[in-house]
Amino acid sequence: MNDKIAPGGVTEDEENQPLSLANVRHTLRTPLNHIIGYSEMLLEEADERGLEAFTADLQKIHKAGKQLLGFINEFFDATAAESTVEHVSKAADDGLFRGAKRDVNPLPGTHGTPAGRILVVDDNESNRDMLSRRLQHEGYDVCIADSGQGALTLLSTQAIDLILLDVMMPEMNGHDLLQKLKVNTTWRDIPVIMISALDEIESVVRCIEQGAEDYLPKPFDPVLLRARIGACLEKKHLRDQEVLYLKDVGHVTRAAAAVETGQFAPEMLVDTVKRPDELGQLARVFQRMAQEIAAREEQLKRQIQVLRIEIDEVKKLRQVAEITETDYFQALREKAKILRHPVKT
Repeated sequence: MNDKIAPGGVTEDEENQPLSLANVRHTLRTPLNHIIGYSEMLLEEADERGLEAFTADLQKIHKAGKQLLGFINEFFDATAAESTVEHVSKAADDGLFRGAKRDVNPLPGTHGTPAGRILVVDDNESNRDMLSRRLQHEGYDVCIADSGQGALTLLSTQAIDLILLDVMMPEMNGHDLLQKLKVNTTWRDIPVIMISALDEIESVVRCIEQGAEDYLPKPFDPVLLRARIGACLEKKHLRDQEVLYLKDVGHVTRAAAAVETGQFAPEMLVDTVKRPDELGQLARVFQRMAQEIAAREEQLKRQIQVLRIEIDEVKKLRQVAEITETDYFQALREKAKILRHPVKT
């Protein structure tokens, strides 16, 4: 099966067809996904603000959108994977958006301090707006880019913890941008979740093979979206901790070598000693030992200097004694006495 993706984001076989079913499905589903997504956010906001008067009508809009999406999926023979997601979403209709409190615990950092900075890359303005608003509602710091090149420009100036990347974009599609990210030493470790209305298994497999962390089909199930973003950010957090740990281990190793060569300086471990774990404790012990060794060496230097002075004084006294004990010096001393006290006649 040919899974090569054309610049428009669909396979070459689909692009060569007079009217691609994938393009028709994408065209129909995109505005429908907006209706579903915005109705979900409005239901959540109505629930939080106690606006029960709007809930019933919003539920009708949301339910109608989900039903129409189901008809479209059935008509275009949706894959089993999408059917599974649809099943989860329909189950959510029975209680998740009816003004009742959710029984799903939010992830740490949501609805509070932002747990990560997320970049949303999508050429569709409504898609960007809907997804960024949902993520901001969850407590994340969100920035957006409307193209692959725009994403690269933003990444060169800002630190990003997670990228949500649309597959179908003009000029530089999601697969092309993902490839550029993974060959760059600065960006390769940023987790990427691919998003698209396309659900072909070939596209999913290609994204994973290129290094994508995960894949999400549109429309997003809120619970699934929250869980996958949380998992990716947690994984990145753990990796960042691992990288920092290895970096600090390197600091301790280099400090040990510096002590051996007499070139140790306390600033070598200024950051490592701040760690609250065993490595930080080891660094503090090591730094204290190195400082004690340096202090002892300085004390020995001072003692040696004092000893040298004392030795010099002894040598001088000895030299003076050697001179004064000579017959010549004694004769000079007698002459000096005579000159100071001349004999009276």
